[in-house]
Amino acid sequence: MERYLYSVEKVANLLEVHQKTILRYIKDGKLKANKVGGRWRIHGNDLSNFVGHKDSADPEVVHPSEKKRKTTAGGSPEPWVSTVVHRENIDKEDAIRVSNTLVALANTESKQDKRSRLDTVYFEEEQRIQVLIWGSLGFTQDLLKILEELFK
Repeated sequence: MERYLYSVEKVANLLEVHQKTILRYIKDGKLKANKVGGRWRIHGNDLSNFVGHKDSADPEVVHPSEKKRKTTAGGSPEPWVSTVVHRENIDKEDAIRVSNTLVALANTESKQDKRSRLDTVYFEEEQRIQVLIWGSLGFTQDLLKILEELFK
């Protein structure tokens, strides 16, 4: 689900609710969405976060990107990084294994940071995987260490 943009209609069908319910979630800030070509589009990660959030029906739910960033001991915002890793000559099964391992690690209690983000995309014709990581220095470092081991 992570790499796709969904229409309001598609999300409503997936969640088996009315389109107006999805629009209300967007309006209330419960479900993050962006307008593309005058229509609302929901990124797969945002949809995953929404349906996976244990309090998603709670009106007090705030999207992770709207929460205050953690600060360091000196009071300045914690540094964030983004990185893209490409690996060529990888078959589909290995790409799925890499993706599943990274997602599992990112979702563990000790690593879970609602502000961090991980996307993986596999280009089958090119036999290439692309891993996109956004997050704190520690989160990114941990995922890169795992990637290094997985790619050996």
